[in-house]
Amino acid sequence: MGIFQAVKQGFCKSFKLGGVIGIFLFFNLIIGLLSLPLTDPANAGNPVMLWASVGMSLIFFVIFVFLQGGAMGIVKDEMKTGVINLGKFLSYGAKYYLRILGLLLLYILIAIGVVLILALISAGVLLLGDNVFTRSIVAVIVTITAVVSITLLIYPIYTIVVDDMGPIAAFRRGILVAWRNFARTLGVFMLMLLISVGISLLIGFIAGLATVPMGEMGGRIVLAVVNAVVQSYIPLVMMISLMSFYMSLTSSLDEQKPCECCSEPKE
Repeated sequence: MGIFQAVKQGFCKSFKLGGVIGIFLFFNLIIGLLSLPLTDPANAGNPVMLWASVGMSLIFFVIFVFLQGGAMGIVKDEMKTGVINLGKFLSYGAKYYLRILGLLLLYILIAIGVVLILALISAGVLLLGDNVFTRSIVAVIVTITAVVSITLLIYPIYTIVVDDMGPIAAFRRGILVAWRNFARTLGVFMLMLLISVGISLLIGFIAGLATVPMGEMGGRIVLAVVNAVVQSYIPLVMMISLMSFYMSLTSSLDEQKPCECCSEPKE
């Protein structure tokens, strides 16, 4: 599967997964509307609102992990059999919950370690002299490290679902697949990222213009709804694209049913 074909697959199959989009839309709408008081400039510096924001973030994170497992299970079924059964969403969410949570906690530990190492390297470079040249070196090191890290860590979460593995085994296998196909994996990710940013900016600009005559609160509500729609659709498209590409790289895509709306033959 090529890079553009993977992206095309994401948009194509997303139309068949409207039920999953609806679940995420409901969740994101609740988050957006409940967050309105917390993001109100009038409440800036209010300690009660600060703690409420932290508490809500933790609750939403716990729920989000569950929703990710459910969504990826449904997407995997569609990829392999062409069957979409939303009735399995809850069971998939429960099945993969602890594995995905464990993987995300592992990611957090890795991120902390990488940040500490980069801080030490940056400090060492800047000891040679704090000037434009050394700052440029630090910026290059940080950028390359971030790009390599993100690319290598893309697949493990899909490995958990597609190959039914635990977090450690999925971590190893996912990194191995990404390393062996680094340039292509980076290409798919960057293309999806550019498309996502472009769509978000365009829709945000249009929504911003439309909310000008609505007043502050009305505009904020409309923008919250628009953001919920975008955040429900784009991540699903990215999920489908990356899972499709991962399955093609691991020789599992031959079990996939052809994309009916795009009339694509099997690989």
